[in-house]
Amino acid sequence: MDGRDLVRAVTTLGTAQGLRVMRSAWRRHRADATGLPPRGAERARVPGPAEGAEPLPGGGTVRFARSELHIIVTVGGAVFRGWDGARPEPSYALAGPPPEPDPRAGLEPDKDGGWQVVSERLTVVVSRHGAVEIRTPGGVVLRRDLPPRWWEPVERGPAP
Repeated sequence: MDGRDLVRAVTTLGTAQGLRVMRSAWRRHRADATGLPPRGAERARVPGPAEGAEPLPGGGTVRFARSELHIIVTVGGAVFRGWDGARPEPSYALAGPPPEPDPRAGLEPDKDGGWQVVSERLTVVVSRHGAVEIRTPGGVVLRRDLPPRWWEPVERGPAP
């Protein structure tokens, strides 16, 4: 949006048509909100502390208090990370079956209660709270992702 579009938008609000558009949008917004129950108080949830891990070919599964993370490193150096049962197949990003897991990659305990998958091309480090770092063999961080967060009601138990 440039300055002309901004001026046009502001001048349209002052016209009769602009007021009708605003009134219609407000009614539509209120109509959508009337049928919903009130949300109430919510609390952010995270996977929790790491509780254990299970090694698998090319990586493994790290279990947390409220979630689990599945990691696979392929022969070509690609990394698959899936939370709560997500698997690499089916995938719209791949034309065929997923690449084979790297048999040399292994799941090892890391410092401070975390885990790491070490392969020839890279290292995937999972902290004890679920943050994931992808590093080169020399230790340079290529990518860092925080653990997932979801919202649950405070009084009524877990989210649907």
